[in-house]
Amino acid sequence: MQSIAYVFNIRTMSKTSIFILLFLSVIITACTSKKSAPVKKEKPFNVLFISIDDLNDWVEPLGGHPQASTPNLKDFSKKAMNFTNAHASAPLCNPSRISLMTGLDPRSTGIVSNNAFYPFRDHLPNAETMIQHFKREGYYTAGFGKIFHKEDSKTEPWDEYEWCSGRPKPKPFPGHGIKFITDSVYRYFDWGVVKDTITKWGENQITQNVSNFLDKPHKSPFFLAAGFRLPHLGWYTQERFHKPYDSLEISLPDFSPDDINDIPSIILESIKKDRKAHDTIMGRGVWQDAVKSYLASVSYIDYELGHILEKLKATGYYDNTIVVVWSDHGFHLGEKSTWRKNTLWEESTRIPLLIHVPDVTKSNAKTDHPVSLLDLYPTLVSLCGITPRNDLEGQNISELLSNPEVELGKNYVTTTNVLGTAVRNKNWRYIRYKDGSEELYDHRNDPSEHNNLVDNSDYTDQLNTLRSYLSK
Repeated sequence: MQSIAYVFNIRTMSKTSIFILLFLSVIITACTSKKSAPVKKEKPFNVLFISIDDLNDWVEPLGGHPQASTPNLKDFSKKAMNFTNAHASAPLCNPSRISLMTGLDPRSTGIVSNNAFYPFRDHLPNAETMIQHFKREGYYTAGFGKIFHKEDSKTEPWDEYEWCSGRPKPKPFPGHGIKFITDSVYRYFDWGVVKDTITKWGENQITQNVSNFLDKPHKSPFFLAAGFRLPHLGWYTQERFHKPYDSLEISLPDFSPDDINDIPSIILESIKKDRKAHDTIMGRGVWQDAVKSYLASVSYIDYELGHILEKLKATGYYDNTIVVVWSDHGFHLGEKSTWRKNTLWEESTRIPLLIHVPDVTKSNAKTDHPVSLLDLYPTLVSLCGITPRNDLEGQNISELLSNPEVELGKNYVTTTNVLGTAVRNKNWRYIRYKDGSEELYDHRNDPSEHNNLVDNSDYTDQLNTLRSYLSK
C-alpha cells in the first residue's frame, strides 16, 4: 500500500504531524496485509476415503459406457476434481491397495500379486500406512469394509473398524448357468438378480456404519474409510437396479477378433483362461447380460454412495471434509477377448478418481494430467497439513486441484504386475514385459489400443522416451 503521507505536502507540515501520519500509515498497512493473508482453518480437514472395488471407467463422469447410470457420481463430479487420466499402480486388488496405503511403488516392494504377498505385514513389517500416519498425527481413524485386501483390513491399528462382508449368494449356484467359467476361470464369475433385501448386504452395512459415525460429534479430526466390494464378481443385485437397463440394447465394448494378433506371446499365455471364458460367453449369447449385470452393480454402489454424501451434508461435515472416491483398478468385460483385470492395458489400469476439497476444487473441474493411486498418500498429507513423509514414492498432486492445467515434475505414471510394467502419459501407453517384449499405443488416435506400434519406425523417438521412464 502506498503511504498516505504522500498525499500531503510534507514541506508545510510539522515534524509531529509527519510522525503521526507515518504511524497511521504503518497501522493501516499492517491491517491491510492481515486481511489479504490466507485464513488459517480453525479445524484441520477431515477425510472421507471411499473405495469401490473393480470399478472401471464405465461411470458417467468418465463416459466409459454410454448407458451407465451413476447419477450420484455424476453429481459429485460437478463439485470435485475429476482426474480423467488416473491409474492404479498395480492392476490387482492386493498390490494396488498395499501400494496406495503405504505410499510405496510395487517396483520397489516387489509386491505384484494377491495371495503370494498376503498378509502384507509379512513383507513390509515396518511400513507406516496412511492409517497409522494419520492416527499418529492426531486423527481418529475409522474404517468399514474393504480397504486393504481381505483380513489385512482388520489387522491395522484403526480406532474403529468393521469388515461388513455380507453378500447375497443365490441358490442354486451359478446363477447364469455357465459352469465351465466358474470351474476353470474364477469361482465367483457369476451374475444375476437376487431378492435379498439390501440391508443384509455388506455394502449397505457400510453405508449404515458410516452414517452412524457421521451422526456423532467428533472432538478430533477424523479419517473415515469406506470400502465397497461390488462391482467385484459376482454381480448380484436386486431387480430395481437391473430394471433401467432391461429395455436397452446393451452396448458392448469395442472389440475386434484380430485385436490380439499383434501382442506378445507372454500376455497371450497369461489371458488364455479369460479368452476361453470370452468364447464361452459369446457362444452362449450372454455377453449383453453380463455387461448389464456389471452396470447394475455399478448403479447399486452409486445408490449407496449417494446416501453417504447426503449424510455428510446433513450432518454439517461436508464443509470441512476432503472427499476422495477411488477404485483399486479397472476391469475388462471382453476387450481384447479378456475379462477381469491384471493386464497392463488401459481398461485394467484406468480408474475413476474424484477429489473434493472445500473452498479449493472448482465446479466441473477436470484434468488429464496422468496421476496414480500412489499419489494419494502424499497428497492427503499435504492437504491436511500434517507432517510430511520423505519416503513416499508418489507425487503430491494437490496443486492440480486448484490449477488443472499445471505441469507437475513427473508427467507419467507406471503400473506394474507380475508380467511387467506399463507407462502412461497424456497421449501414450508403453508396456515392457519381463521377457523384453513390448507394446506401444497412441491414445490420441487409438483409445481402444487396437494397434501396437512398437515395430513402426515412425515412432522410434517416442518409444525411446517412454523406455527411459522405466529406468527412473
